[in-house]
Amino acid sequence: MLELLLRLSAIQPPVRMERIRREELSEAVLSQLHAMSTRLMAEDLEHFRVHAQANELVHVFRRTDTGDIVGFQFWRTAPLKLPRSRVILGGKLRILPEFRRHGLHLLSGLSFFLGNQLRHPLTRYYRLSIASVFGFVSITEALAHYHLFEPRASEEETAAVRDAFLALAEESHFRVNLETGLFFVNIYMTPETLGRYPPAFFEKPAARRYASINPEFRTNGSYVGMWFRFTPANLLSLARAIARRLWR
Repeated sequence: MLELLLRLSAIQPPVRMERIRREELSEAVLSQLHAMSTRLMAEDLEHFRVHAQANELVHVFRRTDTGDIVGFQFWRTAPLKLPRSRVILGGKLRILPEFRRHGLHLLSGLSFFLGNQLRHPLTRYYRLSIASVFGFVSITEALAHYHLFEPRASEEETAAVRDAFLALAEESHFRVNLETGLFFVNIYMTPETLGRYPPAFFEKPAARRYASINPEFRTNGSYVGMWFRFTPANLLSLARAIARRLWR
């Protein structure tokens, strides 16, 4: 299983993935990432640098033919109040629209997990995500099983995950509604963004579940928290989803 996943994480068409650790991130590459990012969302270079230095690693996606940067994702791990356990947290994710349906973020997440698991084989990893409807659908459709954030969790595992979510929200300056479990991230969907997706997208089971949790997602600036463990079933499901999407 692990050998198969490692091979899948190295699949490159139509892009190749470059792994750059924080201490190896040069000013030149940082500037290139910032320039690419501002094509999608305006951001001050210094703020971008601070975020980059707060993460452990960045995956940079380049076109196989030209070497141009078409996307990137930052990653880090954080403590979890369970024995030999840590959480995996995704940082900034930016992918040019024409490359967004190739599962690059799934490949990136799987690769980051495998790298950490190989270095720390006795550690159990949990992936936490505060997601928009688009991220939620993309991630959950690729999984065999997952869980939603529970603000009133009492069992040891779910309570530890809840505390990790709350720490992430505080660090990110998000507000948590302990009644609904929603995270106010102050990011609003524009008509242009919503218009890129056909009505059939919002009828998908994952989208309908998201809407049942966050019915006003189009206007309330709030996201849903979800998490999963890298179980054999989820690893196999992720590997299959990546293999399908990379060749679109």
